[in-house]
Amino acid sequence: MLSFWKKIDRRFFTYSVAILAAGSVLYNSAQAEELQKLQELEVQAPLSAPFTLSLMGENQAKETLPLKAGQPYLLHLWATWCVPCREELPQLAAFLKAHPDLPIVPVAMDSGTPERVRAFVQQRLHLEAFPVWTADKHQVHQALARLSEPGLPMTLLVDAQGRIRAVSDGGVAWNAPDATQTVTHLLKEAQ
Repeated sequence: MLSFWKKIDRRFFTYSVAILAAGSVLYNSAQAEELQKLQELEVQAPLSAPFTLSLMGENQAKETLPLKAGQPYLLHLWATWCVPCREELPQLAAFLKAHPDLPIVPVAMDSGTPERVRAFVQQRLHLEAFPVWTADKHQVHQALARLSEPGLPMTLLVDAQGRIRAVSDGGVAWNAPDATQTVTHLLKEAQ
């Protein structure tokens, strides 16, 4: 009787390891596929009318997008409760640190005050020099009304006239070897 249970235990262990290994491969390949979307972005005909977006920063700082009139930019929407966002933000932070001249604006939605977002970014993600902006989710949804059910994280290419020209709905491979070249190309195309 004891040998019967040993066989069952071995089989259970073997099947469990095989299932975990297969699940890990599938998860990693799905995640890698998700993170390729920046490189797949193509500038399209305008997907929205020109829009502005009011932002709140730390210490009651206020800005309105676009930050510079007539300049295209990437708007990156994320949330503190969004697991894929949390996985992607360290890559974005490193990219922003390496390229402070590129107009990329990360905006937290539905995540509380800018001070609460700053605490989250520092304590949970250990990111010190990450720009913290928040926006009212209703205003964002209104601006994105023509897009089908947007999810987070989301990166939007906004042209010089303030119109959305491309959307990446999902994580972005900010650490890809060609990410800088891709972002620069997209911004030129949206001029």
